[in-house]
Formats: sequence, structure tokens, C-alpha cells
Amino acid sequence: MTIHHNSLALPQVPPGFEELAHGQQLWVDVYLYGQSLGLYEANINLQQVVFIKPIELSMAVKQQFNDDPALGALLASALGQALERNGNLACSSNGNAPSCDYLETQTVGIIYDENNARVNLFLDRQYLPQKAAGSSFYQATAESENALVHQQNLNFVADELFQSLSMQGNGSLGVTENGYLNTDWTYQGQRYRQASHQQIDVNNAYFRQDLWKRLYLQGGMMDSRDIFSNTGGNINLNQLPIRKIRGLRTGSTMAWINQAQVSKGTPVSVFLSRNARIDAYRDGQLLSSFYLNAGAQELDTRTFPNGSYTVTLRVYEDNQLVRTETVPYTNIGVAPLNTFQWFLQTGLEDDSDAQRTDGNRRVVQGGLRLPLTDMLSLTAGATLLSKVHYWEGAADWSHGFNTGPLDGILTARASYLTGSDGARGNVQQLNYNDGFSLSFYRSAMSAADCNTQGESVNFSGCYQSANLMLSVPFEQWFANVGYSVNSNEGRYRYRRELPDNDGHRQEGAPWEQVYATSSRSHTWQLGVSRSFTVSDINVNTGLSAFMRNDSGQQGTDKGGYFTVSLSFSGRSGGRASNSNTSLGASYQDSQRGKGQFSYNANYSRYTDESGQNELGASLYGVNSQTLNASTYARASGQYGNGSLALSDAYDKADNRHRVSGSGSYSSSLLVDRTGLYWGRWGDGRPASAITVGVDSVAENRAALVNVSIDGVGQTDVRSHSRALFTVPGYQPTTFDINESLTAPVGISSEIRRGAGTRTAFMVPGKVLRRDIEVNSRYTWLGKMLDEQGKPLVDGIPLNVLSWTPLGEGGFSLETVRLVKQLYLLRGAEFYQCAMTVQAVRDVVRYVGITRCTGVTMANIPPAEQKQAQLMVIRQGQAAIPTAMKTN
Repeated sequence: MTIHHNSLALPQVPPGFEELAHGQQLWVDVYLYGQSLGLYEANINLQQVVFIKPIELSMAVKQQFNDDPALGALLASALGQALERNGNLACSSNGNAPSCDYLETQTVGIIYDENNARVNLFLDRQYLPQKAAGSSFYQATAESENALVHQQNLNFVADELFQSLSMQGNGSLGVTENGYLNTDWTYQGQRYRQASHQQIDVNNAYFRQDLWKRLYLQGGMMDSRDIFSNTGGNINLNQLPIRKIRGLRTGSTMAWINQAQVSKGTPVSVFLSRNARIDAYRDGQLLSSFYLNAGAQELDTRTFPNGSYTVTLRVYEDNQLVRTETVPYTNIGVAPLNTFQWFLQTGLEDDSDAQRTDGNRRVVQGGLRLPLTDMLSLTAGATLLSKVHYWEGAADWSHGFNTGPLDGILTARASYLTGSDGARGNVQQLNYNDGFSLSFYRSAMSAADCNTQGESVNFSGCYQSANLMLSVPFEQWFANVGYSVNSNEGRYRYRRELPDNDGHRQEGAPWEQVYATSSRSHTWQLGVSRSFTVSDINVNTGLSAFMRNDSGQQGTDKGGYFTVSLSFSGRSGGRASNSNTSLGASYQDSQRGKGQFSYNANYSRYTDESGQNELGASLYGVNSQTLNASTYARASGQYGNGSLALSDAYDKADNRHRVSGSGSYSSSLLVDRTGLYWGRWGDGRPASAITVGVDSVAENRAALVNVSIDGVGQTDVRSHSRALFTVPGYQPTTFDINESLTAPVGISSEIRRGAGTRTAFMVPGKVLRRDIEVNSRYTWLGKMLDEQGKPLVDGIPLNVLSWTPLGEGGFSLETVRLVKQLYLLRGAEFYQCAMTVQAVRDVVRYVGITRCTGVTMANIPPAEQKQAQLMVIRQGQAAIPTAMKTN
């Protein structure tokens, strides 16, 4: 290749230095953003650097970046030319001035560091380094095995008029590598006065098999929840009637997609010549800090908020700000939310769910989401029954703004439903968040005959509802305005859904349905609030005004209310906050009702460091007429979570107390090839499990290991036990295993095997077993005397891990288990010393003075006998016996 030299005139040089002006041929070390590319030959004069073999250097750059043709053309052109030295920017030449060894360029540039024979190479920042190939799908944890994982939850509430007991369960059984059986059920038992009601429902009982991490097959009894979540295709059809069926379903799944690998945020890169700290800001708000090595680095923006805005990067080297860069950033969410997804199912509608009388329950249903652009997608679905068909179509659109005051995300949705029986429905939804937030939601549904009192198969009555809410922050204030309108005509409603002032609400059991005639209401509400802190006390205040018009009432009701609350945390013994206290009061008044003053006080106290065990009490009163007092306890541990509350409501007008109680208990059950285990509740969805077993050399069960699991919590697991933790299926779960901070008094422990942090991903119905090995250490301190009361010196303990003689018979030693007798060898004689603990301080057991008596080898335990025999043999070979381990 022909090398082109710059035609600029050479500067004036002193006589004898002409060779330097014309250039020298040297080998230089070429670095690309702090990463060495190797040694390359170059001709270097006082102004410029010309590489002798630019093609080889170009290939080295492309190996670290990519095969972008534009980058290849740029390198071929620029590296074949003479490049300006820019030696004044080298740190070794300018005394490490801020931002040295860095050059901003639109093409290719260099900094020649002549003191180190080094060339730092820089590129146009539009060219990014080649990313490490990362899978867009999760890999199932290889060590996981099939198991039965069942979660169960119980809740009860009872007073003199109404009692209710509810239970729910969800069980998953692994069958194949990526297939499982799942069932979830509910039980509801209620009693109101002399009437009672009981109901058992099985919502799901199916087998599912995943194929190629993209498709799934499912058969059995199924409701629609998986269709609308990532377990299926996350397809949103919120009007189409999709009920529980007995049949088959197939479709696409997003359960295996690695969300971290498919983020739609635009890349934010920084080019570093040296190790540095980068602080990323959005309008003065610190988003994140990064500590990065030299090189072309791409920032992890997963924690950045959604939106389209400018990010300011402050680059610190040696804790000194060296430069500031601004880059545009846009993130409208995760890519799979706008990918092609579909499902198709067929079968029989469940008898208890679809109230059909014609006996023909066969149904075919399907839906798909079709992305048109990154921000626009269409969704369509259909339900085909024997005598009626329903169709729903929807459009979803999102957009990130970056224009002046608007730099947030706007999402919008519109859908329309039509049915061959005359049913019609439509929904419009809009949300915008940008410091201030705006939301609008409107839905309408109408049957062919709004006023019929016959039970329709799918839709009955007509209704419309719309809600508008605008929230705006202003300095330390927060203002909101809302409007809602609702109208109903000819609908069946549960009594518990009726307004408090509706006379039908109290005329029967809450689970009964009544026919509601037409009604209409609309409400305006305006409010302002402010929060601030005074002497560690959090103060929240609010003032609101409303106007309500209800067709069941005469005229328009206007009113307002004022609220104030105080809250503060308590500390004990220098520990973190372990109690919370709050006080509050509000006053409400309106044209229809008289003024109402309410007040409340709450106190809670955590009984452990984890904040999972709590005691509390509360008071709530209205005017001087009613007063409610309650107390509660909440506990969480290795075998589940439970709570219990008691309350008393006093009505002054009737001079009557009404006592009630409530409680809950949730847990999980695992059955695998090693046995049965009881543990914590997960979240009620199809689950997998992690078990942690702790083994200890010592026979005691006092050693503790702390296990912390994302989304589940943490607990201490004792030695010689195994703890069960239920975790959601199809979700990466990180768990951390370390020594417990709450070690038992007198014992120190260390994990020999199994400590550390790991992330697991499992299909429901799987278990991952972790086995932890712990060594316990007992530290003893005392003084030994012989039978004559003299210090016993020069003795070598037999049944210890390590020991240190302290002189005059004093000793410090460690054992791996509790010992009652210490055995020693002195010369050819054996002694036993009683290890009676006088006091325990932290991990040290103080024995005090112990008298040692002679003992024959035959009376020494077998393990100590073997050690003694070895030591006697050694004693015969050397003048001084040596302990097996001595500090």
C-alpha cells in the first residue's frame, strides 16, 4: 500500500535534529480505549504518525468491534493516512491533567505518548464494541429434579353474625424435563346468621409441555390466566369471554425469554482510556453509578426509568471529574411485549362457570398479537360457541417523547367487542407519566336487551364507566384532580358490591345476587397534599373537595375533607429501626351528611432483625360514637407465615361491643425422592422449590446458616436440618448462603462447602437441593492443676482441634464438639481434666481452674487412644512429643 504523507511544511528545527523532523521508524504499542492491540511499526516525526502496515492494525480493531462495513472503510482510509500526534494530550506529558489520554473524534484519531512509546487509538463513538453473545432464553438449572411442590393458604374471620373460612392451594408435579402437572383449588365456607354457604372449586388441573422454549401444549381443565401472562403469550383480550374449559390449548410462550437480554433501551456507551467511575444523571437525578475498567464500555441501563430523555455522564478518574458527556436515551419497555404471540384452544366450557341450559358447551377460542412497529401492535381474538360468536380487536401504541418539557412515555389502547347475539363493548385507555401523570380509562358493555332479568349465557344488562385522573407535583406540593362517571341498567350484582346506603345490601347474605335497576352517578374530586419531615417525624397533610351526583339521591352533594398524619420510627440499642408509630386525624363534611371527625393511632414493633416477626396495635374512632381497637401478631419462619388479629368495635349509640377475630397461615409442602419437607409459602402460582440442608461435624443443632432468597425472604437454618423455600416457576431466582449473624453464644461456625450466591431457573414442579457443610468451633479458656494442686505444664491435649499453652497451666483451645473431659499426654502419663464451664462470653467458654487426675490408656475413649498410640510411637522416636495440631 502506498503511504500518503502530509504536505504540510516541517517546522524549523535546530541543526543536527533534521532526522527527527523527517521521522523515525519505531515499534509502538497500540491501545484501543485502554486495551492493547499489540506492537506495530510506524514512522513518527514531530507532528505525525504513519503506520507501516495499516491493514494489520485495521483487522485487530475489527476483531474487538464488529464487521460493520462502514467501520472497515473508515479504518482502511484513516489508518493509511498520516495522523496528528496530539502528544500534548498524553498524561505522561501534561502532568496528568484532567481528561488526559482521551480524544473526541468524528473519524479516527490518536494520542502519541512518546515517553512510553505508546499510541492510544480513538474512533467515532457511533461504532460500538462487539457484544458478547448472550442467549435471549433462560437455561433450566441442570441439577434440578422432578418433585411435587404444593402451596396452601388458610384465612378466617369471625364475629357474632358472620363467619368465613377460605382455603386455597396450588400444586405442581414435574413429569418431564420441561413438562409438569398443575392443579389449583379453593374452598369457601361462610355463615351469616342461620344461613350457610360452602363451595369448592378446582380452577386448573392440567398437564403442560414446553417445546423449544417457544411453544407449549396444555390439556385438562384450564382457566384463562396463563393466556394473559408471560406463561402464555401475554395476550390482552379484556372483553372477550374466555372462561374455564376442559380441553386442549396450544400457543406461544414468553416464559423462557431472558428479559435482561432483550431490553429495548437504546445503548449508552462510554469510552475510557483508564479505569473510571461514571455517574449517570437525568436532570440532576442520579440514575446509577458505574465502576468500569478501561475500554469501550456499554452501561447497564436496566434500572433506568422508561422514557425518552437525555442522560448526562460524568466521568471521574482518581475521584476527579475529567469530563462530562450527554447522550440521548429511549426505553419504551421490554421487546417481547411487542412480538408476535398466539394461542388456540378448544373443548367444553366448565358447567360451574358457564351457566348454560342447552347442554351444548363446546367452544373454540383463539387470539394473536401482531406487531406492526416497535411501538404499535394489533391484537385480535374470537370465541366461537354453538349459537353465538364473539370477536374482539384492539390496538396498543406507545411512544417516548423527548421534546422540551415532555420526556415521558405515553401508552394507549383501544378495543372493540361485537357478538352475534347483539352484545357490544368498547374500551379506551391512556396513560402518561413524566413527573406528572395522566390516566384515562373508559369501558362500556351492552347486551341486546339491557333490562331483561333472564340469565344470559355471557352478558346481561348494560353499563358504562369512565375515570380521568391528573396528578401534578409542584415544588413540595402534590395536586390531583379526578372525574368518574358510572351508569348501570339491568344488571345482577352481589349484595356485597352494593353501596353502603343501599337498603338491599343488609337484607340478606353477602354472596347472594340481586337485580339492580338503572342507576347513574358522576363525581369530581380535587385535592392537594404535602409531605415533609420535622425532627425525624414524617408529616403528611391533605386537603380535598368533591362534588357527587347520584341518581338515587336528590340534588348534588358537595363537600370536602382534611387529613393529617404523623409517623416516626424507634430505635433500640443502636440497631436499625425496630418500631413504627403513626397518628392521624381527618375531618369530612358535606351537604347531605353531618361533619365527621375520625382519628387513628397505630403502633408496631419488630421482634427480630429481619422485620418478618411483628407485634402491633391500633385504634380507630369516628366522632365520639364508635371506637375500634385491635391488636395483631405476625410471624414468619422456616415452616411458614402466620398472623392473628383480635378487634373490638364499640358503638356508643347502642352501647354495644362487637368482637371479631381473624387470622391466616400459609406454607408449602415438598415431596421428592429424599422425603417430605414443610416450608414457606411462595406466591400461589405454579412453583418450584429450593431446599438447603445443613450438615455439621458436631452433634449439636445450634450452628446456624443464613439463607436469603429473592422475593421469598431470609431465614436461619439449623444444622442437621433441611429448609424448604418455594419459588415461582419460570422466573430466575437468586439465593445467597452465608454464616448467620445471630450465632449461638459460645459457638463460632464457618461454612466449609456450599456458601455463596447463585441464580436458578426452573420449570414448575422442580426442586434444586443445596447441601451445606458447617464446622462448629468451641473455644475454651482455663487453667489446669495436677492432683497436688500444681500447674499442669508440658501436657499435650488429645481430643482438641488446636491449642495454645499460656504458661503456669493456663490454656486456650478449640474443639469441634462439646467435651466434658479433656485428655492429655505428659511424658508417658495420661490425664483427664473436667471441662466444667463457669461462664460464657461471646464465643469463649471460661472453664476456670480444673483439676486433672491420672488415667490409664484403657479408660481413654477409642479415638483418643489411637491418637495417644501415635504420639507414644513418636515419643519413642523423638525426645519431645508433637501434638497433631498446635498453634
